[in-house]
Amino acid sequence: MPGTSGLQLLERMAKEAGGMPTVMITGHGDVAACRRAFKAGAVDFLTKPIDEQVLLEAVEAAFAALDARNRTEAARAGRDALRAKLTQREREILDLVAAGLSTKEIARALDVSPRTVETHRANIAEKLGANSVAEIVRFALEG
Repeated sequence: MPGTSGLQLLERMAKEAGGMPTVMITGHGDVAACRRAFKAGAVDFLTKPIDEQVLLEAVEAAFAALDARNRTEAARAGRDALRAKLTQREREILDLVAAGLSTKEIARALDVSPRTVETHRANIAEKLGANSVAEIVRFALEG
Protein backbone atom coordinates (compact mmCIF):
# COMPACT_ATOMS: atom_id res chain seq x y z
CA MET A 1 0.00 0.00 0.00
CA PRO A 2 1.77 3.11 -1.19
CA GLY A 3 2.04 5.90 1.38
CA THR A 4 0.68 4.00 4.38
CA SER A 5 1.33 0.76 6.19
CA GLY A 6 -1.24 -1.77 7.31
CA LEU A 7 -0.59 -0.80 10.92
CA GLN A 8 -1.14 2.88 10.15
CA LEU A 9 -4.40 2.01 8.39
CA LEU A 10 -5.52 -0.12 11.34
CA GLU A 11 -4.72 2.67 13.81
CA ARG A 12 -6.61 5.22 11.69
CA MET A 13 -9.61 2.87 11.40
CA ALA A 14 -9.59 2.38 15.17
CA LYS A 15 -9.86 6.15 15.68
CA GLU A 16 -12.32 6.93 12.89
CA ALA A 17 -14.57 3.87 12.64
CA GLY A 18 -14.67 2.73 16.24
CA GLY A 19 -12.33 -0.18 15.70
CA MET A 20 -13.84 -2.77 13.38
CA PRO A 21 -12.53 -6.21 14.44
CA THR A 22 -9.61 -6.82 12.12
CA VAL A 23 -7.22 -9.64 11.28
CA MET A 24 -3.75 -8.34 10.43
CA ILE A 25 -1.81 -10.28 7.82
CA THR A 26 1.82 -9.43 7.19
CA GLY A 27 4.86 -10.78 5.44
CA HIS A 28 7.21 -9.02 7.84
CA GLY A 29 5.85 -9.33 11.36
CA ASP A 30 7.77 -8.77 14.55
CA VAL A 31 6.83 -8.51 18.20
CA ALA A 32 6.61 -4.71 18.14
CA ALA A 33 4.28 -4.73 15.12
CA CYS A 34 2.16 -7.46 16.70
CA ARG A 35 1.88 -5.48 19.92
CA ARG A 36 0.97 -2.33 18.02
CA ALA A 37 -1.69 -4.20 16.02
CA PHE A 38 -3.33 -5.62 19.15
CA LYS A 39 -3.28 -2.19 20.82
CA ALA A 40 -5.11 -0.85 17.75
CA GLY A 41 -7.78 -3.53 18.14
CA ALA A 42 -6.66 -6.37 15.90
CA VAL A 43 -8.33 -9.69 16.72
CA ASP A 44 -5.40 -11.67 15.36
CA PHE A 45 -1.96 -11.10 13.83
CA LEU A 46 -0.92 -13.60 11.16
CA THR A 47 2.33 -13.91 9.23
CA LYS A 48 2.62 -15.27 5.71
CA PRO A 49 2.44 -17.99 4.63
CA ILE A 50 -0.91 -18.54 6.32
CA ASP A 51 -2.49 -21.87 6.99
CA GLU A 52 -6.06 -21.86 5.61
CA GLN A 53 -7.57 -23.21 8.82
CA VAL A 54 -5.76 -20.63 10.96
CA LEU A 55 -7.08 -17.85 8.69
CA LEU A 56 -10.64 -19.19 8.88
CA GLU A 57 -10.45 -19.35 12.67
CA ALA A 58 -9.11 -15.78 12.83
CA VAL A 59 -11.92 -14.49 10.59
CA GLU A 60 -14.50 -16.38 12.68
CA ALA A 61 -13.03 -14.79 15.82
CA ALA A 62 -13.32 -11.35 14.22
CA PHE A 63 -16.97 -11.96 13.35
CA ALA A 64 -17.62 -13.24 16.88
CA ALA A 65 -16.04 -10.06 18.31
CA LEU A 66 -18.18 -7.91 16.01
CA ASP A 67 -21.31 -9.83 17.01
CA ALA A 68 -20.50 -9.43 20.72
CA ARG A 69 -19.89 -5.70 20.27
CA ASN A 70 -23.18 -5.30 18.39
CA ARG A 71 -25.08 -7.15 21.13
CA THR A 72 -23.45 -4.98 23.80
CA GLU A 73 -24.31 -1.79 21.92
CA ALA A 74 -27.91 -2.95 21.37
CA ALA A 75 -28.29 -3.77 25.06
CA ARG A 76 -26.87 -0.36 26.01
CA ALA A 77 -29.27 1.38 23.60
CA GLY A 78 -32.16 -0.58 25.10
CA ARG A 79 -31.16 0.43 28.63
CA ASP A 80 -30.80 4.04 27.53
CA ALA A 81 -34.29 3.97 26.01
CA LEU A 82 -35.75 2.54 29.21
CA ARG A 83 -33.88 5.06 31.36
CA ALA A 84 -35.29 7.86 29.18
CA LYS A 85 -38.80 6.78 30.21
CA LEU A 86 -38.04 7.57 33.84
CA THR A 87 -38.77 10.96 35.35
CA GLN A 88 -35.98 12.88 37.05
CA ARG A 89 -37.34 11.87 40.48
CA GLU A 90 -37.53 8.21 39.42
CA ARG A 91 -33.89 8.35 38.28
CA GLU A 92 -32.93 9.81 41.67
CA ILE A 93 -34.76 7.03 43.47
CA LEU A 94 -33.28 4.41 41.13
CA ASP A 95 -29.78 5.61 42.02
CA LEU A 96 -30.56 5.53 45.75
CA VAL A 97 -32.06 2.03 45.50
CA ALA A 98 -28.93 0.91 43.66
CA ALA A 99 -26.83 2.46 46.44
CA GLY A 100 -28.59 0.12 48.88
CA LEU A 101 -30.81 2.60 50.71
CA SER A 102 -34.08 1.40 52.16
CA THR A 103 -37.41 3.02 51.38
CA LYS A 104 -37.34 4.91 54.67
CA GLU A 105 -33.77 6.12 54.09
CA ILE A 106 -34.68 7.30 50.59
CA ALA A 107 -37.77 9.08 51.94
CA ARG A 108 -35.66 10.90 54.53
CA ALA A 109 -32.99 11.81 51.98
CA LEU A 110 -35.54 13.25 49.55
CA ASP A 111 -37.84 14.69 52.21
CA VAL A 112 -40.88 12.74 50.98
CA SER A 113 -43.06 10.07 52.53
CA PRO A 114 -42.14 6.38 52.34
CA ARG A 115 -45.40 5.82 50.45
CA THR A 116 -44.26 8.27 47.77
CA VAL A 117 -40.99 6.36 47.44
CA GLU A 118 -42.91 3.08 47.11
CA THR A 119 -45.08 4.58 44.39
CA HIS A 120 -42.02 5.76 42.49
CA ARG A 121 -40.36 2.36 42.92
CA ALA A 122 -43.46 0.66 41.52
CA ASN A 123 -43.42 3.04 38.55
CA ILE A 124 -39.72 2.37 38.01
CA ALA A 125 -40.27 -1.39 38.08
CA GLU A 126 -43.14 -1.11 35.60
CA LYS A 127 -41.22 1.14 33.19
CA LEU A 128 -38.15 -1.10 33.32
CA GLY A 129 -40.10 -4.34 33.17
CA ALA A 130 -38.44 -5.43 36.41
CA ASN A 131 -40.00 -7.97 38.76
CA SER A 132 -37.72 -7.46 41.74
CA VAL A 133 -35.47 -4.99 43.49
CA ALA A 134 -32.50 -7.08 42.31
CA GLU A 135 -33.49 -6.49 38.68
CA ILE A 136 -33.86 -2.76 39.35
CA VAL A 137 -30.41 -2.65 40.97
CA ARG A 138 -28.86 -4.66 38.10
CA PHE A 139 -30.38 -2.19 35.61
CA ALA A 140 -29.00 0.77 37.55
CA LEU A 141 -25.52 -0.75 37.80
CA GLU A 142 -25.35 -1.75 34.13
CA GLY A 143 -26.36 1.54 32.94
